Amino acid sequence: MEDIKISEDYKQAFNEGYELAKELGLKPDILDGLKAGKHRMQAMSEGMQQYQKDVAIEQSKDVILPFDMDSVDNTPYIDTDIEDSKTQDKSIEPEL
Repeated sequence: MEDIKISEDYKQAFNEGYELAKELGLKPDILDGLKAGKHRMQAMSEGMQQYQKDVAIEQSKDVILPFDMDSVDNTPYIDTDIEDSKTQDKSIEPEL
């Protein structure tokens, strides 16, 4: 694996973007058109995008998928204990 060095300025801007998205609900497109520090704005935007991805992953964990009837085997249920239940004593004794 190749070691990739990330500048501290990028890390700081990325983390700030992540926190802005988390705390204020800002979306990456809010930074479109800003001229202040193109690389910094790009890092902040990527941080916001990462937060959105993280939220989507967390939300997908809570989703219960619908039951697919087509995936169920159509073989009827056969109770193999029918004979045994016919021969068992069905009387109910009161507990004392």
